[in-house]
This record gives sequence, structure tokens and C-alpha cells, in this order.
Amino acid sequence: ISAIRVATGECDALIGGDLVVSAGAKTLGLMKTGRTKGVVNSHQIMTGDFTRNTEFRLPAEQLALALQARLRDNLAMFDASELARALLGDSIYSNMMVFGAAWQMGAVPLSHGAIVRAIEMNGAAVKRNQLAFDYGRWAALYPADAAAILSSETSVKPRSLAEIIDFRADHLTIYQNAALATKFRDMVARFQDDPALAEAVARGYHKLLSYKDEYEVARLLTQTRDKARAEFDGDLKLTYHLAPPVLSGTDANGRPKKRGFGSMMERAFPLLARLKGLRGTVFDPFGRSAERRMERALIAQYETDMATLLTHVDANNRDAAIALAALPLEVRGFGPVKMANAARAENRREALVAMLTSPPARAAAE
Repeated sequence: ISAIRVATGECDALIGGDLVVSAGAKTLGLMKTGRTKGVVNSHQIMTGDFTRNTEFRLPAEQLALALQARLRDNLAMFDASELARALLGDSIYSNMMVFGAAWQMGAVPLSHGAIVRAIEMNGAAVKRNQLAFDYGRWAALYPADAAAILSSETSVKPRSLAEIIDFRADHLTIYQNAALATKFRDMVARFQDDPALAEAVARGYHKLLSYKDEYEVARLLTQTRDKARAEFDGDLKLTYHLAPPVLSGTDANGRPKKRGFGSMMERAFPLLARLKGLRGTVFDPFGRSAERRMERALIAQYETDMATLLTHVDANNRDAAIALAALPLEVRGFGPVKMANAARAENRREALVAMLTSPPARAAAE
């Protein structure tokens, strides 16, 4: 190999650890149908756009289609990150797994012995990397068996209305208490005669009731710490990037400035999580912020709107009722991002409420 860069159409092997980069325009331009063989990790890794745009969705299907159109039968794709986690306990071995699949497809002109020796000489997690290489070969030979393992490892999301309601009620019990879960169930039960509307209420009301405040963040980060300790050996050190309301300041974009905190916060998180009973009460030290007041106001407003729905829903405005019930799902993000999304949702809410409360248009006289 004499050139430092691959020329257009002269890529012989694509070993892709990231779907977005592998299917990017620059990478596609290096490939040639019939010449290039590729193995790509199909695991979806969110890009930085997600932090700036709550509507961002990774176009995974379009990216996969672009690769398939270019490489055709010379393409193998599988979720190497999840497969590595399922078989080896750590997704860090996904790249070696993809490399093994590429070798099995004949895309890497090296002997098996040379690769094994290279892994040994590298000296890092030798046995596991050799296993990852062989698992990748197996995934290329038996894609159906690899897919079966992935499907068994993937948690099944609730599908029926009862499962959707139970799943969210259980979460609200953990989030706050059984009383909040009962309040949620009572609201959804008022719409049980219309399954589509009931599901929209279940999703929308749950979203509002379980806003992510300081108590919930502390609970989730405590879980994260415990999971990390269960996965990794040795002296684990985590840094938490937070923007505590008691510390003022904004970043260059005018958003709350985040600061890094170490092990000191790990002792504070469990205590803060146990204080969730203060949430929404006069004793809540975080409840006076503009964002918390907005979140409580949205809950009250939603409950009023749902009472309006009970007396105004008919065949003519049912779609508007479902849209209004699911509207809270559009209020995503935190801080200024959430405030801006709430303002946009309010404009849409006013239009939907008008459709529900206005008398139906009369048919034109003949």
C-alpha cells in the first residue's frame, strides 16, 4: 500500500464500526459495486444533533438502504455492539467482532494465524478479543442464529393497551408512590370505551406526571452508578456533568452551565432520591423554579382539558381529541429547550381545543 488515502471507487474492504460514518457520502464514494466487501455494525449511536434538536431521529433505514444499494450481496450488517454485550459482557469488543466477520467474508487478506498472533502481541484482553474475532466469523456465517440471540436479549416493549397502562403505572409507583399510579389509572379509565384515545391519554398523562426533576435525576444516576459497578472491576471513577439550580451561570449558548462532579455526588444522590416525597409540596426546595412551576401547571391544564374531552368528543373531532391527549409527548428536553417546546405545544393546544369546543359546521343548504 503506497497511498495514504483510498481513492474514489478503490475501497476493497469496508469495516464499519459506525453506521452513520459507513453510509456517509464520502465513504460511499470510495466503494464500488462488485469490488468492495463490507461489514457494518448496525447499532444506532446517537450523534450530537440529538442534544440540540429534540425532534432528531437517526435515519437508520435510509443509511442501511444506501449501503445495500452500493454493496448488494457483498454487505453484512448486524448489531455488533449488542451482540458483543450479550456474548462477552461488553460492547467494547464490537469492533473486533466486525473485523472477524470481514475476515470470514474474505475481505481481509491475512491468515488466521497471523491475526491470532497479532492479538496476542497486542496483549490487551487477549482471550476475549480472540473470542470476539471468532464470534464475528460465526455471525457472518450464521446471521439468523446471531439475530436470534439479539432478539432474546432485547426487552419487549408493552404492546397491548393493558400492558402500556401497567408499565407506566409501575413506573409512577417507583417514581413517586402508589397514589400517583392510582391517579394515573383513574384518568385513563375514563376513556376506556375508546382504546386509541385511552392509549393517547396513558402516554400523554404519564409524560406529564413523571417530569424529570432533581429527585428523579438522583434516582437514575444512582442506578447508573450501581450498573457500572456491576459491569466493571477495579477502581471505578465516574464524573457527573450537572447544572444544579443553586449554582448560577450560563454557557456560550445561554443555557445553564454544566459542571463536573465526582464521588462526592455519589453519596448525595441516594439521599436526594429518598426525598422525593417533597416533590410538588411547599417544602420542595426545587419547586419554585420557573421550569417546575411550568411542569405542575401543565399537569393541571391537561386534567382540565381531559375533562373537556369527556363532553365534547364525537366522530367529527375524535382525531383532534387524540392529538390533544398525546400533545405532552412533544414537550421534551430540559431547561430552555423544554420551555421553548412547551410554548410551541401551547399554540397547537389552543387550535385543538378550539376544534373540540366549537360547534360542528352545518351542512351547506341545498
